[in-house]
Amino acid sequence: MKRRRFLGAAIAAGLGSCVSAGARLSAMPVERLSAIGKEGNIGFARTSLEDLLEDCRLQLFDRYLPFWERGGFDERNGGVMCYLYDDGSVENDRKDIWYQGRAIWVYSFLYNNIDPNPKWLEIARKLRDFMVAHMHLGDGTWLDTVDRLGNSTDSIAIDRSNNIYGALFAASGLVQYAKATNSEEDLDLARRSIRKAVERYEDPQHRGIVAPGLDLAGLRAQGCSFMMVWLIPQLLELDRDPWFASLVSEHLDLLANKYWNSDYGISNEILLHDYSRPSSLAGWMVPGHSIEAQWMAMAEALREGNTALADLLKERMRRLIEMSWDYVFDGTCDTEYNVFASEGHPAGPALGIKTMWAQTEVSIGCMMAWERTGEIWAQEWFERSWQFLQRTMTTGHGVWRQAVDRQGKDMQRPGISIYRKGNFHQPRCLMMLILMLQRILARDDGSAASSGLG
Repeated sequence: MKRRRFLGAAIAAGLGSCVSAGARLSAMPVERLSAIGKEGNIGFARTSLEDLLEDCRLQLFDRYLPFWERGGFDERNGGVMCYLYDDGSVENDRKDIWYQGRAIWVYSFLYNNIDPNPKWLEIARKLRDFMVAHMHLGDGTWLDTVDRLGNSTDSIAIDRSNNIYGALFAASGLVQYAKATNSEEDLDLARRSIRKAVERYEDPQHRGIVAPGLDLAGLRAQGCSFMMVWLIPQLLELDRDPWFASLVSEHLDLLANKYWNSDYGISNEILLHDYSRPSSLAGWMVPGHSIEAQWMAMAEALREGNTALADLLKERMRRLIEMSWDYVFDGTCDTEYNVFASEGHPAGPALGIKTMWAQTEVSIGCMMAWERTGEIWAQEWFERSWQFLQRTMTTGHGVWRQAVDRQGKDMQRPGISIYRKGNFHQPRCLMMLILMLQRILARDDGSAASSGLG
């Protein structure tokens, strides 16, 4: 007898009563996506999953992608601009390396995994050509910011010119582009960019990581490790270089055993150069990054065949979601969690701002956990996170807003232009959900299996 069945019957309580022909989940609360199966197990109703899949595709193809073609994507010169008005026209024509690499990744990943339309590959090519021609310094390092024509300009308010994230995002785009085109040139440039980033990161005098209250060189960041764990497996699909395989295993171990603070049950953001824990930041966490780190590490553990570690990371992710959630107004905090109260910093999650990107990490992680295990907590937390994201972050112009306040009202992120439009977390979330939903719906019995996400 099959352990679990998807029902083609009514959508469960709360959602089924309000769905009409042509309705979309993004326009209404997602109260429940579950139904009772023949054996009494609670699982996603097949009709609910199909509606959710349809809505994710609609948001990606009918809203998100058309917005960028209205001005963000520079058809004439190549590259992408992210400082835009809501109608898609350009407010500021700066082109930052983070967003060039991210955009190349989005369009190449879309072509490789969702829709092999030559249009997406052509956009990726123009993005890639601009980035390589105008932002690569020739040694695996990259300019932080250029203007529309590719001339170097000042970096944005938050100085990122000295960190390695730009190089890693550039490499991620190049890897996916190389996968689409079989380009050894782009794959080699991605390799050089990662190696150069590692060289800089391992320098004890590197000043690319900053942390509150610590004026020290050579700091380590959880974000750097999860970038390695997310990016390098994509490279290993094309090149099984043992150096890179060793590097990703090293950073998986760091996420599991160094950043995780077992004394407090949190994942710290900042460590010292030797990966020891600074006492002043031992009780501090950035929940959005920490949740993201767990699902990325979980995916890598599964790729390496370490199911025991994947289970551990899944449970850690659950704990962090439950710790950082706003149980009054919903949504997860992302910027700060303090185990202990101090002057100006109460204990617990800082709920004054809830960013879009952090909500996507919860939705991705929970769907990934549910796909693999079928555990009810993952289903329920996906529903809660997705409902909050759709209720507060969606907009009429197709690009989800940056952030909201505690009650879900639009707000500006400190130090970030109100015109900056995100070009990565939204499409990544939608594409990953599409792939997971397609796999779930393709199963005859609905049983969970390893997600295999790259």
